[in-house]
Amino acid sequence: MPAWIIWEKIPWEEVNDRISRKVVIRDRMMMVMYRFRGFTEWPEEKHKAEQGGYIIKGRILLKLPDEQQEMQLDPGNGYLIESNKRHSWKCLDEEVVFIDIFSPPRMELMKHKYAPNVARP
Repeated sequence: MPAWIIWEKIPWEEVNDRISRKVVIRDRMMMVMYRFRGFTEWPEEKHKAEQGGYIIKGRILLKLPDEQQEMQLDPGNGYLIESNKRHSWKCLDEEVVFIDIFSPPRMELMKHKYAPNVARP
């Protein structure tokens, strides 16, 4: 894989009826461009990887329960989440596009595309 990423040339992969993604991955880093539709929420989770992100379109409400914090993030804003910190978010617009960056890569996201670390009934 070259050192540059041309997002327009990477096809969208459907995660479910409300979420699509584009994934690039290396040995120690993973980038995921997400497109969320219809005021989607990502459930609370935590994982080993550190996580950073950048909002491209729309707004999200990022929740960090361990710090008892919530923050609205708009296009141009970003975030950094430490390893093993609980977090969740809610899309505040009909369509939201952002890039998530994980180090190390979250291989569980490759197999279980949606919130793999969330306990399910």
